Amino acid sequence: MSWILFALIANVLFAVSNLFDKFLIEKRVRDPLALTILGGWIDLLAAVTIVLIHGLFLNGTWQIAVLVLAGIFVEMALIPYFKALSLEDASRISPLFQSMPVFVLLLSSVFLKEELTHRQLLGYLLILSGGFIVSLEKTDAGILKIRTAFWWVLLASILWALPAVMFKFVIVSQNFWDALAWEFIGVSIGATILFFLYSSRVLAQVRDIRAGTWAILNINELIYIVGRMSNFYAIMLGVVSLVAVLGGTIPLFVFLFGLMLSIWFPEIIKEDITRASVVAKIAAIALVSCGLWFIHP
Repeated sequence: MSWILFALIANVLFAVSNLFDKFLIEKRVRDPLALTILGGWIDLLAAVTIVLIHGLFLNGTWQIAVLVLAGIFVEMALIPYFKALSLEDASRISPLFQSMPVFVLLLSSVFLKEELTHRQLLGYLLILSGGFIVSLEKTDAGILKIRTAFWWVLLASILWALPAVMFKFVIVSQNFWDALAWEFIGVSIGATILFFLYSSRVLAQVRDIRAGTWAILNINELIYIVGRMSNFYAIMLGVVSLVAVLGGTIPLFVFLFGLMLSIWFPEIIKEDITRASVVAKIAAIALVSCGLWFIHP
């Protein structure tokens, strides 16, 4: 199967998870740190499941260390991500993550020697322009400024770009399922480190979580884990920088799902669907879609 199919499946699942995250951070678990740690521990269950079904093999100490470190970066990226979600609509946050492909491109060109054509680089610029449009807001004086959430997203993008390139760098000498299990273990290690640093703060949040919220947390994390598995499989099959930039389809899915929820189930998710906001989001998605056409090999 084409890497594009697996990348698109991952993006649909990431979009659904993005809206789950928005619901949780707004209405159930308001502390981004607690949500990050709880999600990271669920990843350990995914690693255990892989080990029980497939087994786990040691295939080079340094490769394992790279995969575990990649998982820790994934976990740490969730902190600025949830912080950004607490500040803005999910459909406005999602396009901002199109800065991540730039970091992936830079890292993959240095460490993986991947090269893109001029056409594909033009696609990058269009995708970034779409992300920049939704990062702007008007002040009371009518002056445009970059939203605070943009800087949190920028930090998360850098942290998420690293694991994508690290996974591709190692997968050439690792079995896919082994590599995935070690990466999940790294995520849970990152969650445990954060817990020891902020245990009292996290425990205070956990005591207030109801049974229904635990169910939503687990469903959301399952969707996110399957999305990551599909994304990593696409990375294994394709060019990592192109897989990353194909994430430009996520804003489209988030916008469509968020719009439907805002109209039919506003008590669950209520996005900003004013005319100006919708026009800006559609313009951003149009630029991203145009960019995707250019980057297609």
